[in-house]
Amino acid sequence: MSIPKFLAFLLLGTVLFSNSACKPSAEKNEEAAGTADQRPSIYTAKDGHTIGMNVELNKGAKWEANVETTRGIDMMRGLLIDFKADPTVEDYRALHKKLAVEFQHILQRCTMTGEAHTQLHNYLMPLKEKIDFLGTGKLNECNALLPELKEYVMKYSHFFFS
Repeated sequence: MSIPKFLAFLLLGTVLFSNSACKPSAEKNEEAAGTADQRPSIYTAKDGHTIGMNVELNKGAKWEANVETTRGIDMMRGLLIDFKADPTVEDYRALHKKLAVEFQHILQRCTMTGEAHTQLHNYLMPLKEKIDFLGTGKLNECNALLPELKEYVMKYSHFFFS
């Protein structure tokens, strides 16, 4: 007779477990509702944020950057946003100098270490190439590069926070 009791307990346990596993708790529903309108802190290649860039995320999350690095990128973003609409080659040379100064400040003030530091440099080296090109490129080439450069600088926040 102990076998039927065992089966009854097993069956009851299975029913209770499956019932509780299938019903989301009210707390989970509230938590999901509260975060539905917030920006995600975890990205994947499917989001399009990492495509074409040699920067890896921290298990899908952003890397923490030092404040000085983020300020330097913000300064670059401002220079690019404020850049005149119909520039000359001389305007691009002046922009190159200003961006290069900000880039140097980022390198000099960087206190990051480990994998976050490696990923920051993976982000910064292509940026440096783009900035350097503004110092030597022809007008039509610089005009073509400018939107790409703006987009690249904007993507910093997809990989880093401070």
